[in-house]
Amino acid sequence: MRVVVVGAGKLGCGYLVPLFLEAGHEVVLGCRTRDTADRIRCAGGWRVRVTGERPEEVHDVTTASVGADLDEAVTAADLVVLSVGVANAAEAARSLVPGLAARRGRPVDVWVVENAECAHRVTEALRDTAAARGVALPPIGVAGAVARVTVGHGCWREQGVPEFLRDTPRQLAVDARPLLTAPPTLPGVRATGQYRARLHEKLFVYNAGHALAAYLGWLRGHRTVDAAIGDPFVRPVVAGALLEGRRAILAAYPGLRRGPQVDQCGDVHGPVAEALARYGNTELADPVTRVAREPLRKLSPGDRLLGPVALLRGTRHRVPAHFALGIAAALLYGYDDEAVPAADTSARRLRRLLDERGVSAVLAGVCGLAADDPFAAAIAVRYHGFVFTDDGVRFPPTAPLPDIVARADAVSRRREPLPGQVTR
Repeated sequence: MRVVVVGAGKLGCGYLVPLFLEAGHEVVLGCRTRDTADRIRCAGGWRVRVTGERPEEVHDVTTASVGADLDEAVTAADLVVLSVGVANAAEAARSLVPGLAARRGRPVDVWVVENAECAHRVTEALRDTAAARGVALPPIGVAGAVARVTVGHGCWREQGVPEFLRDTPRQLAVDARPLLTAPPTLPGVRATGQYRARLHEKLFVYNAGHALAAYLGWLRGHRTVDAAIGDPFVRPVVAGALLEGRRAILAAYPGLRRGPQVDQCGDVHGPVAEALARYGNTELADPVTRVAREPLRKLSPGDRLLGPVALLRGTRHRVPAHFALGIAAALLYGYDDEAVPAADTSARRLRRLLDERGVSAVLAGVCGLAADDPFAAAIAVRYHGFVFTDDGVRFPPTAPLPDIVARADAVSRRREPLPGQVTR
């Protein structure tokens, strides 16, 4: 089987390419630039290590940069897999059109492995680009896919041959509905009829807790997620948010309780304990700045922080206190600290927005929370409640406060406006 994996990042090199190679398939790695493709070709491969195991060499990978090489690979492929980041998915899809058009009607599936429901964006980009170029596309099954794996290290911008480091869990759930052919037999890979539930299960529980550990840990001065989750100030907040998110997911998607028992589907506490253990993997030592990057996207409606909140409020009609504290911490990410990478323009833009407009305007414009929303009021209270001292940051309580947060709960039940405004 000939597979084109587009995306030479952590997930592509650390998980997807080895997955297909180990099963004996021929793999072409699609790269955005010729420089990256040439560097991989000159290096002759890379190393992949699973925590607790010895590293393995990855060889026999053909590289192709956008252009004639990638077009040829896509034309001959039996499967195309995209893993380029949510923001780059549409652009990557457009680069596939010449190769797809040259297939002369031969159908193909395209898996979109991202932490967002963006297969529709890929479909639209393919159709619009083909129409603009006046070419016909073959039948294409564009299917979202959820990868349950963390690749914390490895980058082609580093000097020398990189080593991609990932943790032990290794599963990939592919949306069965758009597929034209069944997925090949691969370890941990399966088609699912509950793709959205599986995506939200990962995004609103595991990824939400991961992000909260990073933002809270950054405030406490930690540089890695494993150090953050071991902090007695951080761990209870993250654990509480995980439990809130897990219960909301099972309430919203009761079919998960009856799904295949590959990850304790219907269990509340088992996946939470597993997530906390994965965050605490000292060998992975996932950098806080990697997990916390792009806070504007993570704070947008429907993403990992506000998405579970919407589910919680829809089923329990109350202010989720652990998420209120975690989101307040996310708003403070990068405050007066040069340790935040210069490349994280999202974090720096968030800081400018807060400085220029204040927290209430940011909660409205970025998070989609109205000024009279009790959850916005709860976040603002926590945002102003952090205490910065010489020996570390003290968090405000997660339990409902006796004044504005208690009234916020009452407002959410009565649907009445909350008196007063909280400003930065």
